[in-house]
Amino acid sequence: MRRFLITNNEKFTGTAEIVFGPTGTLARVDISNCNFSDVHLSGFLKALPIHLKLLEQSFSASTTVVEADFEVTFEMFWQSYGKKINRKRAEPIWDKLSKSNKVKAYFGISQYDKFLQSVNWRKKADPEKYLRDQYWENEYSG
Repeated sequence: MRRFLITNNEKFTGTAEIVFGPTGTLARVDISNCNFSDVHLSGFLKALPIHLKLLEQSFSASTTVVEADFEVTFEMFWQSYGKKINRKRAEPIWDKLSKSNKVKAYFGISQYDKFLQSVNWRKKADPEKYLRDQYWENEYSG
């Protein structure tokens, strides 16, 4: 996972954040800390690259793009996972995961959820089981 912070004092105030996933594709955009006019927001969204290799040529010279560390907290995982059961058992498992596996676990939730939607006979695993058994490593097919 690679995270970038974007600023441009001429076109907006604040800092936008974009995150690229393990394959280099755009995974997340956060503009909640920015103050865009409608015109500048439209331009920003059009400039967003869908792949990391296009990042360098995507923004104007007045835009500053800085790479930052990306860290996923247990709270981010807990909110995204949705099944809120056995937190006291899940959190110590989370704490033992490597930084890389925390990111994979967090971004693996959406693929796991899509799989569950395609097969209506399987219930969602408790968060501790998802973490302990590293469900994000599975290759899901419906």
